[in-house]
Amino acid sequence: METARTRMAQLRRAIDACDRFNYSSIYGKSSVTTETLSVPNLGEEALRYRTPARLDSKGFPYSLVTAVRVGGVIATVQTGDVLGPLPPDKLTEFKPEPSTDESVIATLIENVIDAESA
Repeated sequence: METARTRMAQLRRAIDACDRFNYSSIYGKSSVTTETLSVPNLGEEALRYRTPARLDSKGFPYSLVTAVRVGGVIATVQTGDVLGPLPPDKLTEFKPEPSTDESVIATLIENVIDAESA
């Protein structure tokens, strides 16, 4: 259980410390912004963040990640997509938010809690 607590703390510190980074891949150069979001009361500890990115002029990928700790288990759900090139005004307005994945996350956490208590 202590390892899971430590890993959640490390993840939280990493996200807080690195709000913007760049990388190169076979798809080109990318500039990524990391934003911490509010998260519903799930498990014993939860963290949610999104990472919208600019991929040269070829597209706009993003990820939305929720990590929840229950005892010694960390469960994560990641959703994402790649959008086509967006005009700058639309790009600044785009903020992916959780939607239907909320029920998936809640069910996942219920399953983890059930498994922990078995």
